[in-house]
Amino acid sequence: MLQRNMKKKISKIFIPLKKIFTKKRVIVFLVTVLISAGGYFSRSLVFAAWINGKPVYRFTLVHELEKQGGKQVLDVLIENSLVMQEAGKNKVVVNQSDVDTEIANIDKTVSAQGISLNDALNMRGMTRKDLADQVKMQLLKEKIISPKITVTDAEAKDYFTKNKTLFGQNPVYEKVVGEVKNQLFQQKLSVEYNTWITDLKTKAKILYFINL
Repeated sequence: MLQRNMKKKISKIFIPLKKIFTKKRVIVFLVTVLISAGGYFSRSLVFAAWINGKPVYRFTLVHELEKQGGKQVLDVLIENSLVMQEAGKNKVVVNQSDVDTEIANIDKTVSAQGISLNDALNMRGMTRKDLADQVKMQLLKEKIISPKITVTDAEAKDYFTKNKTLFGQNPVYEKVVGEVKNQLFQQKLSVEYNTWITDLKTKAKILYFINL
């Protein structure tokens, strides 16, 4: 008898609860919570900043950035995409070890000027990942273009003679020949790359959806 009374009391308690926590209400509650949480965590997708209770919308920031340098940025993105596509076609690969070696060289060069690589990157608003991405892209360009470039001894000697001041005081050709050839190679690489990428852009099917 006592057990029956207890069961009746418990059922009286849980019956109203069942009415409150219906499946539909639970779903609505969960959806509301998810929307609220999503709104909180995604607010940066809508707002760039708040000043005294007034918002600066992200699309306004993006629009201003597009006006100031959007065309140049888009051109770089298009060029990088074309480079990646050509690298894929020609099976040109840059290993992580190549990237790490180049970053180590950059680190040494920057450190010699009395500044750390991290500080140098911070001043340019870059991260190490940004640098790694840029280095990888540059190495891809070099691997694709370099077979088309030759630097002869005659060209190197002529370049050295005309640009001795670039190699310190009273430079000796035999001691700086590697640096001379590298500078000449980089110059030729830049010229050859501009010709190559312009040709790729002309042949590529590029659809623009915004006016910059």
